Amino acid sequence: MTETARERVAIIGTGLAGLTTAHLLQNDPKKRYAVTLLEQADSLSFDSASVAVKSHETGAVERVDLPMRASAGGYYANLNRMYHHLEVPMHPVRFLFVFAKALKQRGTEAGNYQDSNQSPSAAASAVPDGYFVHASNLHQLPPPRPSAYSTWRYLLEILYLIICHAWFRAACFLVQPHDESFAQYLERIWLPRRYTTHYILPLMSSVSTCTHDELLAFPASDLVNYNKFSYGQQHYTVCGGVQQVQSRLSRGIEDIRVRSRVLEVLPRSSGKVLIRWQDTVGAQEEVFDRAVLAVSPDVASRLFAPLKTTGLDKIPTTWVESSVLTNASRAHSLVDLDDRTSQGKVACMHHAAVEVESASTQVITLRTQFSGFDGARSEALHTMPSGVVVSTCPLDGESEATQKRTLKTAGFRRTLRTVESRATVERIFRDGSGGTTDGWVNGENNVWLAGSWCWDGMVLLEGCVISAMRVADEFGVEIPWRK
Repeated sequence: MTETARERVAIIGTGLAGLTTAHLLQNDPKKRYAVTLLEQADSLSFDSASVAVKSHETGAVERVDLPMRASAGGYYANLNRMYHHLEVPMHPVRFLFVFAKALKQRGTEAGNYQDSNQSPSAAASAVPDGYFVHASNLHQLPPPRPSAYSTWRYLLEILYLIICHAWFRAACFLVQPHDESFAQYLERIWLPRRYTTHYILPLMSSVSTCTHDELLAFPASDLVNYNKFSYGQQHYTVCGGVQQVQSRLSRGIEDIRVRSRVLEVLPRSSGKVLIRWQDTVGAQEEVFDRAVLAVSPDVASRLFAPLKTTGLDKIPTTWVESSVLTNASRAHSLVDLDDRTSQGKVACMHHAAVEVESASTQVITLRTQFSGFDGARSEALHTMPSGVVVSTCPLDGESEATQKRTLKTAGFRRTLRTVESRATVERIFRDGSGGTTDGWVNGENNVWLAGSWCWDGMVLLEGCVISAMRVADEFGVEIPWRK
């Protein structure tokens, strides 16, 4: 098929959903589609917030993703299959999750307590106000004991957790969630409140980057399925950061338009789609055969008027910040990889494990503020192999001490889930099968939606891949990594 005969598809947004959709259509074996990517930022957005950090102590340069990108087998089945197909280098990683109370009166700066010579176990034990350390996949038994706990007190806590953990796991496999919130499900299975507030909510709210109350409003099925499918699975990260994924997905796509802020998407009577945007030159508009909105639901509703009848604009979202912080015991600086005068070469710290002992086991501290103006919330502090700390959902990010240690801060819009928003998404993605049509459905007017929120599950990278695969299916494009 000639280039002029191809259907022109505009994809708005270049996160993982937009890039995966573009990759599938661009590599259609029948070569039926010509893809145009529209992005309002200065570069493709999936890797736009990531940074390269140089250690002044070792000279090593580490690529740090913002926000943190890790996946587990089971729940991230399609994501991992796609990575395998793209030959993205990945490595397993083990985590020590430290549960700690955020007590500001102690005067300890967030993430500023790890000595550069400490092992991960010693660092986990030394976290101020830590009350438990959990080793992912139980790779370390017994787990490190918090320094403030006596041996007997810690043994009692372990016994309590064994009982509660078995209780919760059994419920996830045996008690099917109804059309209910996570809070209602927890009440129905009679899970001990302290286990919920001190363990389940800090851990899962860090995965979802939201407050505890926002997590409790999630559909119960989201959390139950996540725990079922990720149980006992290995965690993985991408060697050298998600730039490895972005470069592979965008390879071969020639029409990429950055600094192009889309203003409006209009269906035409001819069945085509008119897109208006603003770039560095001025106002632009162009007609495409099809369009894919790979953006958050509030943005999609603002751009495409028919979505206003679906209730999509009522789906809650929240603003999340993630920062790279220096460690008090080590000096770091950002490196511009595009500057040829920059010193140092980016290395995967996992494969530099000979020099960096903490590469295979990393400490993530979950500091929880159990009361506050906006309710309980947890900050995740991920100590990277190079020693820098990635803080997500900071509790004291505006403090002077934290600001002095901040190398970079990035923000992103997180879509939240509720029982009501789940019903809205299900109505939009029913694929026109059965029932009455009470609003716009995906694919109508030759406009499709894609994103981490466009499926019945947690708003994570797996949703990006599944929604992109759905678009490819409806376009009749083969998905090479599908079994």
